[in-house]
Amino acid sequence: MMRRDAKGVESLPVVLLLGAVLAASTLAIGTACLDRVQRLGKRQRAIESFNTFVERARMISTGGIGNVQQVELELTGGKLVIDANLVQLIYGEEVLRSETLPLPVVQDGGGFEIGTGSYAIELLRGDKGGYFLKVRGL
Repeated sequence: MMRRDAKGVESLPVVLLLGAVLAASTLAIGTACLDRVQRLGKRQRAIESFNTFVERARMISTGGIGNVQQVELELTGGKLVIDANLVQLIYGEEVLRSETLPLPVVQDGGGFEIGTGSYAIELLRGDKGGYFLKVRGL
């Protein structure tokens, strides 16, 4: 029969091995969770930037000709797709948000895309008397 101390010495490597396996699996799960939180944070900042753009465009639409608002967009991994009155936030391959603005938005022609950066939104009047919003990078 083994003494109590001898049994403890024999089982110590097994306990250490199990502890190492559990620590490694916990670390992998923790790393995956941290990565997910970071991705969700970037996605949330893109949604907030989209909401800011829409809010500023609506504010300008109710102002006078020549009014300008500056907007800072942080769309890491995303982009705003603008086609006349329709503004969409595309993140990866997914449309996260879509809004219709009161006035069409133009930038040198038809539909266009904008990404992360600083932009000015200006209310202008066209040759035929219609109003529109112009977006330009700063």
